[in-house]
Amino acid sequence: MKPDFRLRKFGVNFTRLLSLSALGGLLATGVFSPVTQAQTTSLLRGDGLAIVTSIRPLALIANDILAGHGSAVALINAGDSPHHTTLTPSARLKAARADMLIWVGEDLEVALGGLFAEDPRTLTTSELDGILLDDAESEAHSSEHGADLHLWLSTENAERIGEAVADAASRLDAANADHYVASLARFKSQQAGNRNVFAAEFAALRNAGQQSGLQDRGRFAVYHDAYQYFEHEFGLRHSVALLVDPERAPSIRELAAVREALSVSRPSCLLTEPDADAGLIATATQVLAQTAPLRQIEVDILGRNIDDGEDGYTRLMRAVVADFVECLR
Repeated sequence: MKPDFRLRKFGVNFTRLLSLSALGGLLATGVFSPVTQAQTTSLLRGDGLAIVTSIRPLALIANDILAGHGSAVALINAGDSPHHTTLTPSARLKAARADMLIWVGEDLEVALGGLFAEDPRTLTTSELDGILLDDAESEAHSSEHGADLHLWLSTENAERIGEAVADAASRLDAANADHYVASLARFKSQQAGNRNVFAAEFAALRNAGQQSGLQDRGRFAVYHDAYQYFEHEFGLRHSVALLVDPERAPSIRELAAVREALSVSRPSCLLTEPDADAGLIATATQVLAQTAPLRQIEVDILGRNIDDGEDGYTRLMRAVVADFVECLR
């Protein structure tokens, strides 16, 4: 059964996107008024907009929209957990100097709640109008509403985030509004093309499996359930997740259930992550060792291996697709 996705109805609150100190024309009531001149510190320096994001995938999207008119940097290193990051003084200084802050939300980036949650410059992507959130209960990284928050792994969600960034940037830097609109149009066109190309790659794998009689092709396990948006978008579904909650070790009962599920489903490979617990993987997959070692493919969903530069988000998603294809091949 595919996950049940819904649209969040929280509108984009642009009064929270702009800093009172940066916009002298913003009324004390908090009602947003358009920027009439370049008033932010970074714009006055001629550096373009300065955006700080929680995680690297959001920075990649924001940079695709800025397209040279400023820069976006992530506070959380791609190899670190969004839950337990300890920010350095230099990272806090970057956030203090930013024109805009972007994160998924306090249920994912727990450690940034005190820095991002109440700041009027903050854009919370999990609350954007039109964003797709998975309602599946008891999934990894779920909020109080039971939603998986790896929402950037949907190219449709990336478009919604891009729209919000372009709108906010146009208000902060009205002189370059046409540039942000054009960047957004290009970004959305890219994602539409990506969806077609990626879907065709997975369709070819399914056809190859049917023609060769490998009806089980496509059965794969995951270290933890972080790929629901990606799977939903391209018609995939993992058979087993080793971790119920990536923030704690599994109980004896949970580990036994995982080993039983692996024994039954016999997945073709396991999608892991850079910080995965090798000991846990060995223990959980021991049941399969008698036949053949389970292939492991590491997936870079936080973009640690994606260089800065043009089309960063597209390069991130191409890398994720390549990892899935390698797993299912």
